[in-house]
Amino acid sequence: MRLSTIITCGVLFLYSTAIVSCSKDDDPAPDYNSNKSRLKTVIDSLTTVYNASVEGSKAGQYIDGSKATLDSVLTLGNQVFTGNYTQQQVNNAVVSLMKAGETFSTKLLQEVSAANLMAFWKFTGNPADSSGHDHHGTLLTGLVGNSAATAADGGVLPKLMPDRFGRADMAYEFRDGATIEVPYSSELNPQNLTITGWVKRYNTNPGNYIISLNRWNGYKLNLQSNNFLFFTFQDSNNGFHDIDNNPGAVPENVWTHFAVTYTNGTMIFYLDGSMSKTLNVNGTPITVTPAVNLSIGNELPKSYYNLTSEASPFFFWGGSYFTGGLDDIRLYNTALTANEVLSIYTQERTP
Repeated sequence: MRLSTIITCGVLFLYSTAIVSCSKDDDPAPDYNSNKSRLKTVIDSLTTVYNASVEGSKAGQYIDGSKATLDSVLTLGNQVFTGNYTQQQVNNAVVSLMKAGETFSTKLLQEVSAANLMAFWKFTGNPADSSGHDHHGTLLTGLVGNSAATAADGGVLPKLMPDRFGRADMAYEFRDGATIEVPYSSELNPQNLTITGWVKRYNTNPGNYIISLNRWNGYKLNLQSNNFLFFTFQDSNNGFHDIDNNPGAVPENVWTHFAVTYTNGTMIFYLDGSMSKTLNVNGTPITVTPAVNLSIGNELPKSYYNLTSEASPFFFWGGSYFTGGLDDIRLYNTALTANEVLSIYTQERTP
């Protein structure tokens, strides 16, 4: 709320609300013996909120500039509290302060669509899920090789690395099949979804898997040979859908924010908060049967692979794993709006 002071006839006005009339014929003389207890309570309450609030771009912080606006209202309120004003003027000050407090509360940045956030792997030193749904990950090695005949354990775990701000141990590096495995849950297998996160690819390959629930047999998001985001899902009526983000390529060795949203009829890709491609796609993602654990940084956890039968849905056709850094991976059970995706990017692009 913008507040202004207008001095007319020597009397304070608060934001277009007259505190007292300016008529020369006012009679009787104003009574300044007012009760200010309510005003004091409101001032103290808002002062506590003001002192505890922090401006910034993260959930739980307030939009830059909002504290200065609230402070100006508190200054005017304190002037009324310490000065000679009528009861009506005091009451008007209370109303203005309460309106300012309500406006200030709308400036609080909140977690985007918190009720629909099924998993949030922040990678702040560990692969735990911070969404409250307890979809915690486990660090595992994975298979490498060009075929089942050459399959071997890569022997490398995901390793903590600096994040996009240079903070140590706040992201994970993936190489040689390194995988984060998350136990299956129906919450990780939604029919409407949004996947967001930060990616820093080290190389170009057609199997740079970011996140996967039984690869193309369920859904998966990877970078393909042109470094476009490539989302695949299977639905029971129309089969497989393979959609890429051409021409929106992810650059090499640069932390880049990505998002893909899907609801029956529409798939949208985003890079760095901006919509890069919208497509008409119809179908409802299947429920994966049998249940398969989710994999971050690989197409499958290594325990699921079949090395002997090409008829198996788990046959190892060659290593498809991510090489580079991943951070702040979110999974929602709804298709977020463009503004919500932009809000996530805005909140996450600064420390």
